[in-house]
Amino acid sequence: MVRVRALPVLLACRGCEKDRPAREAALELDRRGLGEADVAGANPGKARSRYPIYVIEGCAEACAGRWLAAQGVQAARRFVLDPGGEPGAQAERIALALSADSR
Repeated sequence: MVRVRALPVLLACRGCEKDRPAREAALELDRRGLGEADVAGANPGKARSRYPIYVIEGCAEACAGRWLAAQGVQAARRFVLDPGGEPGAQAERIALALSADSR
């Protein structure tokens, strides 16, 4: 039996100086085929029509999660990056979690 699973939308925060690592992590995970990268505020229709949505926050301010909630959507999962952390290692941490979720 073949199981088909929807790729999650990887919604990265945007709007401040801490958003770049979140966007880079989302793009890296997209390149790996683990989800579809997008940024908060860019496509409200996708946020309302696609599931699951995983939020990648660049800091604890939770801007992407708040934007998503304003669209009437709850994230399936939320990842908060360490602003001083190494981007590749943080993307790897999320990749491991996504892989575990897909089993």
